[in-house]
Amino acid sequence: MALFAAFGDLTGIAIPLSIWLGLFVLYTLLRRGYFAERVPLRLMGATGPHLEKLRKTTGRPRTSPTVDMAYLTAEEADSTEGEVQPEDRVLGIEVNGQAVAYPLAAMGLREVVHEDFDGTRIDISWWPVTYSARAFAVDDRRSNEAFYDPVRKTVLNSSVLIEDTGNLMVQFIGQVVRGPDQGKDLSPVPVVSTNWRAWSSAYPHTDVLSKAGTPRLDVFERYYTSGRAGLHQSRARDRRWRDKDIVLGVEVNGHVKAYPYLVLIEQPLINEEIGRVPVLIAHERITATAVAFERVLDGRTLSFRGDTKNRRRPPAVKDGEEFSESFEYEPWLLVDEQTGSQWRAISGMCVSGELKGKQLKMLPAMTGFWFAWTRFFPDADVMKLVVERSGAEE
Repeated sequence: MALFAAFGDLTGIAIPLSIWLGLFVLYTLLRRGYFAERVPLRLMGATGPHLEKLRKTTGRPRTSPTVDMAYLTAEEADSTEGEVQPEDRVLGIEVNGQAVAYPLAAMGLREVVHEDFDGTRIDISWWPVTYSARAFAVDDRRSNEAFYDPVRKTVLNSSVLIEDTGNLMVQFIGQVVRGPDQGKDLSPVPVVSTNWRAWSSAYPHTDVLSKAGTPRLDVFERYYTSGRAGLHQSRARDRRWRDKDIVLGVEVNGHVKAYPYLVLIEQPLINEEIGRVPVLIAHERITATAVAFERVLDGRTLSFRGDTKNRRRPPAVKDGEEFSESFEYEPWLLVDEQTGSQWRAISGMCVSGELKGKQLKMLPAMTGFWFAWTRFFPDADVMKLVVERSGAEE
């Protein structure tokens, strides 16, 4: 209105137009989170805390983590029609010899589950917006008193899990940004993103979270393939990969490296060191399962190569039409150069040879969309595609 008054008469259309422009600017600022509260984040490479917007989520309230919790054995899940299909994506976790699978269809609206693995409290969470599966061990002193509620706020499009003690934890990095434990990083636990066929084959003793009370199909499937980057549109800082490309992140001794799935399809087996720790990265193509292990076993460093064929996934579309190829699942097996023992790629379990029965230590690798990864780990190393590949890795 001051501008209109300075350059002309403040009459007629000028007054409603100035009010409309003011409301439009206010709406735009609200949409962009200009007035949002800020919380401190410790980001990789930053010299100090970085203040970032704490924003509300959109959409309807989610299912409580403790509502309608029911579990099936692998045999029950396979025999119950429509419960869990072989190609259904699941989050798999094994703690203290107990294995459980969580279908994405059940986790999409539940978002977080509190579990007790033989006395060890684990919180398993899934945030479809950033395609991030995370699990964290809970301190004994808090195991019976601290529980996360369904997601109501986000930071950099990552869910913020709100504990009834007042703690706010950023799910993507497991960092408490407010509350009694502000500044603390929770202890990560390995989670495997795979399909039911692969998980139940590797862990036949597994249980599975029932989808009762939740949708039979993952309601976020359309979002995964859309061009939308998060609830609050946020393009990737690094444009080498597309916003929705999935990466596997590995952090060891403060050193972080990202492995885009599109690179792992071409180079599915990697023996290298991160933070001076020998690690193995394996990607089973047919099930789109990427995992990370420590290569040191009983004080000896092992080197691996592919032993059986690592089949590629059949195309979803062929000659302009939807295409589906039926196949018998055969797990990808590796062999170590030191003893010739054979290992299962997904579980790191030795199935034959001198080291039969031994298991590699799985690292708590992090899945996520590229647009989210570049926000939380802007300076992390990223695996590059090497054209030459050994035949053994095929």
